[in-house]
Amino acid sequence: MPDKNNRNTTSSSDSTTVIAHDSFTDGLACWKVEQQDPSGTVTAGDGVLEIIQPSGATVWLKQKLFGNYEITFDATPIPFTTGGTKFIERISDLNMFWNATDPTTEDKDVTKNHFDASLNSYNSLNLYYVGFGANSNGTTRLRRNDGSVGRPQITGYSTDEHRTVDDHAGPMSEYTRLYANTPTRVKITSIRPTRDDPVNLKWYANERLIFGYEDPHPYLEGWFGFRTITSHWKISNFKVTRLIG
Repeated sequence: MPDKNNRNTTSSSDSTTVIAHDSFTDGLACWKVEQQDPSGTVTAGDGVLEIIQPSGATVWLKQKLFGNYEITFDATPIPFTTGGTKFIERISDLNMFWNATDPTTEDKDVTKNHFDASLNSYNSLNLYYVGFGANSNGTTRLRRNDGSVGRPQITGYSTDEHRTVDDHAGPMSEYTRLYANTPTRVKITSIRPTRDDPVNLKWYANERLIFGYEDPHPYLEGWFGFRTITSHWKISNFKVTRLIG
């Protein structure tokens, strides 16, 4: 997964170096797959990481991320129908963990532990978690898991049906929803807070800032994982760049 060619790119404000990427042509050697239902499949080929899972699934990048960095990828939901009648043509749960660490292991490496891919199985971890278009496209939420069963929610968007007191950001909108067979371009930035920019976490969908968070006790390193439940996803163009500037 480390970029063998050490390719460098530049933008108008930052100098960036690619530190990890996957063209999804060579299988899953750089990823650890956890699936709640063994009938699900996770494959990588022809430029696409494809996840088809009737229950929960997490796909961890084995490489630890640290320092100031940015993750980008494209994710396309494919309408999914389960064997029963509960979910028909469902699009849901473009979810992800990042800066995840496992306090139960000496080096905090989440890929060295075994999780059954149910969401509760990750309660012991410290991590940030975005669930974009979750609950059958009814919520988009930011959480900061602190190792407790509560999985504290920072803020979120929600329909009236799913709204909780923690959905401070407002109602769901065209910017916080998923669209069938239409890619969402995700960008996540993790930076060490400074006096000039105390916001350590920024999460974008299609270049629009959805979440920005100034964490008083920020998570600044750890592991990244794609996370979903009862869905079908095609993911491409995964890249992590070091931000310097």
